[in-house]
Amino acid sequence: MKKNKKLKNEEIVKTHENKSALLKEEAITSPAKMALKNFLSNKLGLVGLTGFLLIVLIVFIGSSFLDYDPYYSQGIMKNIAPGSGYMSVPGDLQDEGIRNISVGTTFSVGVSNEDNLYVWGHNPAKNQQIPQEVLDNQGNINQVAAGDNHIIVLTNDGDVYGWGERNHNQTQIPKDILEFANQDGGIAQIGASDLYSIILTGNGTIKVWGATLPTGLNLISKDYDGQVEEFEAGSTNILVRTKDGKVLVFGTRGSEIDTARPEEIKEGTKKITEIARMRYSGYATSEDGENIVWGSPLDKAYSIPEIEGKVIKAVSGREHITVLTDAGKVYSWGNDNYGEINYPDGENYVDVFAGYFNNYAVKEDGSVDTWGLDGFIMGSDEQGRDLFTRLVHGGKMTLLIALVAVVINVILGITFGIIAGFYGGIVDNIIMRFGEIVSSFPFYPLIITLSALLPVDTSQYERLIMIMVILGLLGWTSIARLVRGEILSEREKDYITAAKALGLRESKIMLSHMLPNILSIVIVNATIGYASSLLTEAGLSFLGFGVQPPYPSWGNILNASNNVSVLELYWWRWVFPGLAVFLTALTVNLIGDALRDALDPKAQER
Repeated sequence: MKKNKKLKNEEIVKTHENKSALLKEEAITSPAKMALKNFLSNKLGLVGLTGFLLIVLIVFIGSSFLDYDPYYSQGIMKNIAPGSGYMSVPGDLQDEGIRNISVGTTFSVGVSNEDNLYVWGHNPAKNQQIPQEVLDNQGNINQVAAGDNHIIVLTNDGDVYGWGERNHNQTQIPKDILEFANQDGGIAQIGASDLYSIILTGNGTIKVWGATLPTGLNLISKDYDGQVEEFEAGSTNILVRTKDGKVLVFGTRGSEIDTARPEEIKEGTKKITEIARMRYSGYATSEDGENIVWGSPLDKAYSIPEIEGKVIKAVSGREHITVLTDAGKVYSWGNDNYGEINYPDGENYVDVFAGYFNNYAVKEDGSVDTWGLDGFIMGSDEQGRDLFTRLVHGGKMTLLIALVAVVINVILGITFGIIAGFYGGIVDNIIMRFGEIVSSFPFYPLIITLSALLPVDTSQYERLIMIMVILGLLGWTSIARLVRGEILSEREKDYITAAKALGLRESKIMLSHMLPNILSIVIVNATIGYASSLLTEAGLSFLGFGVQPPYPSWGNILNASNNVSVLELYWWRWVFPGLAVFLTALTVNLIGDALRDALDPKAQER
């Protein structure tokens, strides 16, 4: 018993010593340091702070590294699921030697020097299985061609097989075309593009099948049968080089790739040896090495780099052109939407392939350098835009709007709250009744009405100013009531009486003596209010009355997903923006809760 009693007494002594040490530490530690210590000891608060800082870094610093054109759209890339590795060339293909590579929208297909077929990338040909007859011809494949979402192959025996999207029968060569090709020197070249496929016969005649009616490709003049040497397929027309060096356009007429063709290549006064194309622009090189470009400035066709050597091969992308020179170097130019013109500054290249948004350059040792679109981390949206890029730039808009609104809230709330609490009486009564009137305004109906009354030509900048100001003007009342209550308590304390006795001005007393003592409570309330403003902006944009497309915000990105088909089929379009809003609001709330505990004197005593 004596031993237990002794141990108990020792524990009591230790407890008193610990309390004494704690009291000494608090006595020499400033309130700010104590609050910081309390905050750092709050694990949830640290998680919130880390998460919010990470979001801010990604949004504000990451956006400076991600080029974004709000008006850019690419219909053939719409609703692509998250994925990567679009340009991961199979090692076996490199080992066997690359004969040919054809590029689709998010996948590629190649043939080795041993006549084997390889397919890689994301969602190749609508994820359809390679037909058994193609698998049976492994080791007998001659050529491959990839369209937007389909693939066709040519065997050494002259058979053509296809798979993938077939809504216009673009994967199956018509019997009459195949019979004609067999009688016209066989099939020399195959090709594919958006919803259609092409062959070039050995005697120089083009035949097209698939979605040919809208583009007029079914009406190709027979005047040029037997004269075609090479073709480059586009979405609505085909650029052709004839055997006598002319450049023609088959299919839809009227675009710049047709109307802006120089006379010298129309008439054949300069014999052309290589051709390539973008959507509305073309490129040709003559036998004397001259590089000729024409077409729409939208394609940036005229931004051709300084080329070392003579071009010996030119290949076509969707909105860019890539060439190989006799100096063993490659060059790309045009629109840089997915990095497709970031060509390597290397040498010893012996072949080059391109299509849509990807490029492959083969070196002498068989290795391959690639550049272009390697994937959508978070998928693409309904207009083919990279969702990750839109979320980063949209987050900047959402976070800034919420920040400015909170700053306005805090300034107005502190101003009205201090004045009401310090003076009291009729001043207090007027300010508080005015605050009640402001807080009684129905926020969403008001903002929707004001948005509807805005002129049609209202700029995005003016709309954003309106949203920030209204969020600030209608949200200050809660902070004002909180500050008023604290000031009513502070004004009765001795240090305020002493300050008045010393003759200090009232503004000096309020700003220099009273405000610092209530600032901690304001910070906590502002932090939590920031999360509320964030959700409010997202809600407004979701309803279509906030940030207007094509400019992104998290709310209007969610709004674009507001239908059943998106919810069922394209989960990434609502999951990722929803997570962005949720995680940001959660991290800010965790910070606010941790600050409240850290700045609470009772929490410090515990």
